[in-house]
Amino acid sequence: MKLICVDLEAGLSDIPPADRGEQWVLVRLHGHPVGFVYPDARGCTSQDLARLVVERHGWSIAAHLAADCLLTAPSLDLSHLPVACPRVRPTPAAVVTVAVCTRNRAGQLPECLHALAALDYPKALLDVLIVDNAPDDDSTRDLVARYPAFRYIREPRPGLDWARNRAIIEARGDIVAYTDDDVSVDRGWVRALAVAFAEEPHAMCVTGLVVPDEIDTDAQRLFEIYGGFGRGFARWVYRVNADAGERAAKSYGGTGRFGTGANMAFRRVFFLREGLFDPALDVGTPANGGGDLEMFFRVLEAGHALVYEPSALVRHRHRRDYAALRTQLTNNGIGFFTYLARTADAYPAARGDVIRLALWWLWWWNVRRLLQSFVRPSEIPRDLMIAELKGSLAGLRRYGRSRRHAADVLRKFGLPGELTGVAT
Repeated sequence: MKLICVDLEAGLSDIPPADRGEQWVLVRLHGHPVGFVYPDARGCTSQDLARLVVERHGWSIAAHLAADCLLTAPSLDLSHLPVACPRVRPTPAAVVTVAVCTRNRAGQLPECLHALAALDYPKALLDVLIVDNAPDDDSTRDLVARYPAFRYIREPRPGLDWARNRAIIEARGDIVAYTDDDVSVDRGWVRALAVAFAEEPHAMCVTGLVVPDEIDTDAQRLFEIYGGFGRGFARWVYRVNADAGERAAKSYGGTGRFGTGANMAFRRVFFLREGLFDPALDVGTPANGGGDLEMFFRVLEAGHALVYEPSALVRHRHRRDYAALRTQLTNNGIGFFTYLARTADAYPAARGDVIRLALWWLWWWNVRRLLQSFVRPSEIPRDLMIAELKGSLAGLRRYGRSRRHAADVLRKFGLPGELTGVAT
């Protein structure tokens, strides 16, 4: 059953029973996600839902209303919330290119495209680009043709980062926002990204909240228990404080805390200054991941700010079967440690910090949890921990192979083009 979103200012309704799996409800107020509540699978009445919301998130709702100067009574009454938020948000003025990089997944792409077509953003400022990465047939091209406002680009070089780079080259916007073909974006997604960039002028990257589209299977539930993609419900601004002695690799090397490639956006000028995605990383290479993590690190290493904005919301369709989840976690380990190997190679001054981070992560996240599972039961099956541990160890040796793979692609297809016309 699909995740239910409840906007408190619009009033609460009864929650229907879940036909399968678990029932999750995402609570929002004035477009800001507050958190989840978990009604019984049999559903609940609007009164029971209100009680759950206040019990679990009453403090966060009160804090939001207090910031709005709208909390006038000590009790929290969800039946009389103001419809509009009085805090003024800047009117978006940035042209935004939304890029979906896909390969041979036309069967699941319609849900993604349907959500993009419903975006609440001025059409004159929105540029939607579907990058078809080394496809085996024309099914994606034929599907995108049903959406006249969208642009279709075929990128022959196989690999996700090649496709991401092609999107940068083809982009018409000052901001390039990425999402995946197994994602449905919220109507306000692009608007929230544009507002965050406007409010944080030093930011070169904005990431957002990724919630599950459904929790129907054990594999989907386990992925959320394992950590999922969500990074909380408060805005965070990250920047290396060099004056205080901070170093990017030491303080922020674990870039998975900032978000994921399914929901990230950059000022296009950043790529002109700092370079494109490394095509030796991510899906379609021996690295299997890490391209987004490396770019988050590059933003911070270059002295820019990175913003996590939960109002920029998307829904991800998690893997439904257990074998696919195990493969995903193996690839997560490979991708993260390949990113670390790449960072140590690209930034010699940070090599010591990267090595310490790698050793700490192997122990704290991989080995320690595995050992603890023999002492006390864990909700996470041991074979999933072992899968990620094996991937992490394999990732230490993957970057060299991935660079050779990228060089082979480059020899076969040549360079994709020039990054030009970027306004500063």
